[in-house]
Amino acid sequence: MFDTIRNLLATIAGVLLGYFAPLKDIVFVIFFIFLLNCIFGLLAGVGVEGERFNLKKFFRCIMETLVFYVIVLSIYIIGEKMGNPDGAVQCISGVVYAIIYFYAVNILRNAHKLLPKSQGLKFIYYVLSFEILKKIPYLQQYHEHEKEVEESIAKED
Repeated sequence: MFDTIRNLLATIAGVLLGYFAPLKDIVFVIFFIFLLNCIFGLLAGVGVEGERFNLKKFFRCIMETLVFYVIVLSIYIIGEKMGNPDGAVQCISGVVYAIIYFYAVNILRNAHKLLPKSQGLKFIYYVLSFEILKKIPYLQQYHEHEKEVEESIAKED
């Protein structure tokens, strides 16, 4: 019985891996960016801010990773079933670049906490956090919207 279940699971895993093979590099990029975010967040929290390891925070990071995997795989399935896998991969690329941007900013923020005297990190963080906003209109609008939401929440408290 155990061998039958194991063989069934191996077959299902093989079929899924074959189906999602065009996304293997994208899946790795998502894993890598979340791994870096987790490592730098842990180092900054424990090493600099004196926090204890927070299992809840760690699982939140894992859950965020899984949510992005579900989004990416769902886009691929929908695009492929609509007969446009190349368009799906292009859409996925946009999602992944957004992931890279937001988590790169967070990674650089945490790296700067670890190395506060590093002018290079400070400059890269500045460019990524503020100057890129000027080049991507929707990103600037998003940041302005989020700032307004935070201010309205602060007024309610």
